[in-house]
Amino acid sequence: MSRIFSRQNQKEPKTINLNAAYTKEFFDSDEDLDVEDEFNVDEFNINESNINKENNVDESNINKENEILSGQLKILQRAWLNENFSTEILPYEPAFERLNEILENQNIRAESLALSQETSPIGMLLFIDNERIKYVMNRYKRTRLAKIEKYVCSIIENAEYMARLSLPEREFAERVLDFLSLMTILNRYKRLIEEHEHASFLHVLPQESLDVLKETENGTETSFATVEHPDLNQAVFCRFIKHVGSYSFPSTPHDKEILSKDDAYLVKYSDIQKLLEGHSIELI
Repeated sequence: MSRIFSRQNQKEPKTINLNAAYTKEFFDSDEDLDVEDEFNVDEFNINESNINKENNVDESNINKENEILSGQLKILQRAWLNENFSTEILPYEPAFERLNEILENQNIRAESLALSQETSPIGMLLFIDNERIKYVMNRYKRTRLAKIEKYVCSIIENAEYMARLSLPEREFAERVLDFLSLMTILNRYKRLIEEHEHASFLHVLPQESLDVLKETENGTETSFATVEHPDLNQAVFCRFIKHVGSYSFPSTPHDKEILSKDDAYLVKYSDIQKLLEGHSIELI
């Protein structure tokens, strides 16, 4: 394995949250904007608080919901990246369902705010934020479905992989398998027709005519004899999100490494499979 870099005592980036209220008078005014005089964040927060009171909105519940939303979104983003870079199907992330429930409540709140002229900008911002969250959720779902479709036979045969799927994903895998079964039957039927045609009359045709017939065929046979499995020896980039300490990778059991938080490695996927399941690393 190869160590890429190690970052110690790295400071977390600061998050800047700006709230601004734009009014018709501001855009119609010819005066220059004085940040200290014209822009008062505290005053805007008070106005937003008044708006919430007028709409019977509990601010404590909103703040709590926003904290949960932010935490669950970070979990799902990490799960999406891990799923995207891993070679096998990973356990289904429950944060997807939690985010779905929060989004339903937030959509109702955004619709109610959009009805009022005074609160419509806040409602529009909520709608935009919901679309950002939906993008992450859709990418996570599509990544898993594409992997299920690619390795469906390997997943169906492996009880551990099947246990990692959600109920809708299991139903999707079964439908893909049924489709492949139908394609196999159709290909076998096609082969029988071709054998019958060859035995009946094609064997008397010139070779040039047979070559033309072969060139026009563009179908490919799908058979369960060739089952595609995940390549567990594929090289992946990973970064440690926890301090692990002394550790021996399975491919080099006699070599010990001191694995610290923020260390990055290029290793075989099979070497970090257990670490990924234990949430000690993230794939990058």
